[in-house]
Amino acid sequence: MGHLTLTQKKALAIIPHVTGPLSLIGSCSILYDILSDRKKKLKRPYYRILLGISITDAIVSVWLGLSTWPIPRGTEGVYGAIGTTASCTAQGFFVQLSVFGPIYNLNLSVYYLLLVKYQLTEEYIAKRYEKYMHAVALFFGLGFAILGLPLTIYNNANVWCWIAAHPSTCEDNSGRDGDIPCERGKNAWLYRWLIFYGPILLMIVAVTGIMIMLTRTVRVEEKRIIEMQTEIRSQLSSIEHTPPTDVTEDQPHWGSPAPTALWQTHRYERSRQMLYQAVFYLGVFYLTWLFVTINRMYQLVTGDSSYPLLVLHSMFGPLQGFLNFIVYRHGQITA
Repeated sequence: MGHLTLTQKKALAIIPHVTGPLSLIGSCSILYDILSDRKKKLKRPYYRILLGISITDAIVSVWLGLSTWPIPRGTEGVYGAIGTTASCTAQGFFVQLSVFGPIYNLNLSVYYLLLVKYQLTEEYIAKRYEKYMHAVALFFGLGFAILGLPLTIYNNANVWCWIAAHPSTCEDNSGRDGDIPCERGKNAWLYRWLIFYGPILLMIVAVTGIMIMLTRTVRVEEKRIIEMQTEIRSQLSSIEHTPPTDVTEDQPHWGSPAPTALWQTHRYERSRQMLYQAVFYLGVFYLTWLFVTINRMYQLVTGDSSYPLLVLHSMFGPLQGFLNFIVYRHGQITA
């Protein structure tokens, strides 16, 4: 970040001190709401998945909120660096845990898909699928973070410590060698894509595909409800124009489809609510990772950094917990 002015460096260092605590407050609020009614809420996979999301969001938010403080003191071009190599490694490890977020977002999308499209009960999902959801998140989320420790890839990455080469001039963000050898984090650009952005892009594609499937399922249900309501109105109209003497006990009563129609309508309304909730969580997922991904792709292609993208990265990167809380509070669905 040597080409940035002192004011720009200060701004990049200060922004996470605001957005990080906001995310921490949001994540802790979700955790409090779930755990304060844990006998009821923790019986449902939805709340247990959100518990996993919020725990990891809270941990990551703390370390993102520290911003440049853990970066080794005296690092050139970084404002507010007062840490050591050890503190930088610790921050990089916990920032890498943010990959838990996309994995759990995928789990949440799969949960909605099983409920809405395949009409599975929460009990069946909990028995057959949920344990694998948590196992996958734990294996890849924690495994990728641990992998970075022996590789010594957690170093100064501009606004906080993460996967980067040290010294920063030993290779650029696109992997081209610099004029000095790397002491730590050789081929950091490759590891960024192998254990972070590559998997995240795959999850973005997967989650988007699931949302398309959910949308199509709800639209089919909506069409079925409309057809059923039209049929009932047609039967009612036919009965109203039929002389009473023509009605016998053997004829089916016009209202017999009503219970089925009521059940179908209830199922459709609940599916629609779940779709809206899933879309809002997906919106948070996109907003959180959009600018982060664009910024890193820009760095990969150009080998340089863009100040506007760095600002958006430092602003929205740590905000997932806060934005999830907004969706959580305003989109709860009664079972």
